[in-house]
Order: sequence, then structure tokens, then C-alpha cells
Amino acid sequence: MKRKLTLWGVVVLALAVLGLAGCASPGKNVSKLRLGDTPEVVLDKMGKPNTVRASKVYEDESSVEIWEYLPGVFTFYPKAYWLYVEDGRLVQWGEPGDFAGKSGSNVPVGEYSDKKRLN
Repeated sequence: MKRKLTLWGVVVLALAVLGLAGCASPGKNVSKLRLGDTPEVVLDKMGKPNTVRASKVYEDESSVEIWEYLPGVFTFYPKAYWLYVEDGRLVQWGEPGDFAGKSGSNVPVGEYSDKKRLN
């Protein structure tokens, strides 16, 4: 009987972990983003990105970073998101390829256009 209860406890714990992993997807938090958010505000809303996919500081000291958020292993929103931060402000976000008509995991970072500036 005790072995049966232990097995049941392991199953319940595994289901709880899987359920929480599904909640960790960036897709649920993207709707909280606003153009012009600072990196600090984005971090509060989205958490730390999985990686900074690209970063550049230009001669005029303007800068751009591309943050990548990947879906969790078990998630209800299995989408990756890229966030573009220019000069300390969020200027666009979306799935890789949203702004270039491309899709898939091999979308080049070069798809970004600096013409999408926040005024």
C-alpha cells in the first residue's frame, strides 16, 4: 500500500512539474510588452532571455540588441520570440521571420531593419 502511495506521489509531482513548465513559455508574456519599454521593464515582464542573439554599437554610439526567448520543453505556446532593443528601448518583437517573410530556425539576424525606429 505504501509503495502505491509513493508511486502516486511521483506521478502527481511529475504532472505538476510539466504543468509549470508549460507556464514558462514566453508566448504568455509577449502581450504585456509595449513599444518603448526599457530593457529593465522587458526583463520584469519576460524574464531573462535565453540568449542575446546579436548586439552592435555603432560609431555614433547608438546600439541594437536582439534578445531571443525560446519556448520551454513542455509548453502550450511552442514559439520562439525575438525582441529588438535599440538605444535602450524596445522597438519591435515577434517570431523569427515575422519581419522578413522568412521562418524557421535558420533565419538570419540580418533581417532586422534599422528603419523601424521609435521616435
